[in-house]
Amino acid sequence: MFRGLYTATSGLMAHNRKQQILTNNLANASTPGFKQDQTVLRAFPEQLLSAMGKGTPAAGGSNKIGTLNTGVYAQEGIPSFLQGALKETGNSTDVALMSELLPVNPDTGQKGTIMYGVQTENGDIRYTQNGQFTVDQNGVLKTSDGHTVLGRDLSPINVGSEKFSIQDNGQISLENGTTAGSLWIGYTEDPAQLVKEGQGLLRWGGNPQNVPQSVEEVPLLANSASFVRQGFLEQSNVDLTQTMTEMMSTYRGFESNQKVIQAYDRSMEKAVNEIGRIY
Repeated sequence: MFRGLYTATSGLMAHNRKQQILTNNLANASTPGFKQDQTVLRAFPEQLLSAMGKGTPAAGGSNKIGTLNTGVYAQEGIPSFLQGALKETGNSTDVALMSELLPVNPDTGQKGTIMYGVQTENGDIRYTQNGQFTVDQNGVLKTSDGHTVLGRDLSPINVGSEKFSIQDNGQISLENGTTAGSLWIGYTEDPAQLVKEGQGLLRWGGNPQNVPQSVEEVPLLANSASFVRQGFLEQSNVDLTQTMTEMMSTYRGFESNQKVIQAYDRSMEKAVNEIGRIY
């Protein structure tokens, strides 16, 4: 009896975890550059049940009864790096990444993703796909959360004011006609190795030897010139309709497992108070 109780409890916990991930996606539906997390329910290994007895099975027979499922668990959220819709803002500090224009690797059939390089207050290098930048009082280009946007040589970019322009390849031109370098734009063919960290930041969680490279160092991108677009902002790739539908489905799954646990509770109460009563 308790095996079924454990199975229903695992389903309860799995649906609760999935609901948390969907809720986080919904809460960030208006966050620029946000990538929604996807999760699936996976089954634990099944158990094989066999009949126990002194006799041996007849010829061609078997003492196997069947299999017993031991529950489910929610696989941790995996970000989807599909590009979100672009929104024209007209702001010089808004810069959208053009991941959809990246070529497909003919050897692997995979299309990678690109990202900006930023430096946190602790001096750590992180990545982001949120191009909603600002200019601080010193003229340094920053993210909306205050992280320093890095240039091609992984140093801060000083644009002086908001009157600057960015070419499609990331090169920055100032109002007086001089250049302030270029944005560092990184590329990886395996975005699944990027781990979300903090507010809109990404950390490389894969092999340190395969960290994202600058687009200029990737032979596959030698003929690509359009990496960014100034005056536009990439929206989140959260599908509101799909997310709401999945939340309703997850809630119903949670409710079903809850009713199963309540049924087991009533059965055990009856077993204790009636079947197990000693006259």
